[in-house]
Amino acid sequence: MLNELVKNDFLDNLPAFFGTRDLFKGFDSEFDKILNGKCDFEETEDKYTIELEVPGVKKDEIGINLKNDILTISWSRKKENKTGKGKSRYERSEGSFTRNFDVEGANPEKIEAELKNGVLKVVLNKNEYVKPKKIEIN
Repeated sequence: MLNELVKNDFLDNLPAFFGTRDLFKGFDSEFDKILNGKCDFEETEDKYTIELEVPGVKKDEIGINLKNDILTISWSRKKENKTGKGKSRYERSEGSFTRNFDVEGANPEKIEAELKNGVLKVVLNKNEYVKPKKIEIN
């Protein structure tokens, strides 16, 4: 939650300083990658494939939702109660995280998701109407 507050507060104040948010359009997504885990996104003629790093997150802590051609993946990391006696340093993020992906034409009935070795892989097949179709000339 703190990560979202810092990011949103910082980005919301940029337009007032520079006069436009378009100047920092790509920065928002770069900032998300730093805070929320790195991701590989690939689109082919027949599907979308997303691989998202979510180390230490269990599958029951991950939510996947498709609405209006936007795939939303959300998860949370919980802080472990540690009782170190002496010097301690905790750098791993905790809190709730969200990533959104534009997956135009994805078929909501044909989505597969797998969590393996801290990487969530989501494959979304496209509807037939958005796939390229060769037209024969008579």
